[in-house]
Amino acid sequence: MRAEIGMIRSVMRGFQIFRAAAVLHGAIVGAVCLVFSGCAVVTFAPETAPEYVVIRDFSPFYRLGPMQGKGPDASLRAGTRVKLFRREMGFSLVQLEDLRTGYLANENMADAPPRSPEQIRAEAAEAPALKKRVGRTRGESSPVYSGPHINDTPLPDPNVPPPDLNVEPEVVPESIPARSKPAGTPRFRY
Repeated sequence: MRAEIGMIRSVMRGFQIFRAAAVLHGAIVGAVCLVFSGCAVVTFAPETAPEYVVIRDFSPFYRLGPMQGKGPDASLRAGTRVKLFRREMGFSLVQLEDLRTGYLANENMADAPPRSPEQIRAEAAEAPALKKRVGRTRGESSPVYSGPHINDTPLPDPNVPPPDLNVEPEVVPESIPARSKPAGTPRFRY
């Protein structure tokens, strides 16, 4: 009997050692995954962002991300140049030439060839007009719709007094009438 108890204890110690090793192995694997998951995202400053070119026609472009509630916001043609702001696992945050930012699939873009000096000069001359056209402010010279809006309701005249909203209280009877008994018990069909 004592031999059996000793054997059971040794087996239990073996299971405890095995369980401790499994927990340690899981912790190590979890730490390694946590460390390497941070390396999956590469971020660039707007001034130093590399340029890429779209390689497939009608590549979907998402403003908020590929999991947004509606479909893609635009379809990009092959040859469209974009700046890469953040490279992630499946989709990357990019900026289009018209300064819109959004997400594009990594498989739909490749490194852009360098620009010629003539293209750089032409873009530098064109940049002020583009910034004026795409600017975030909306003024009289903005191409955004400037006609009457839904919220263009006239304000009330300050010389007219406001209406009196004090309503007479409702008269409630002192006693509540007693309930009458139902006409009969309902009959159900089974």
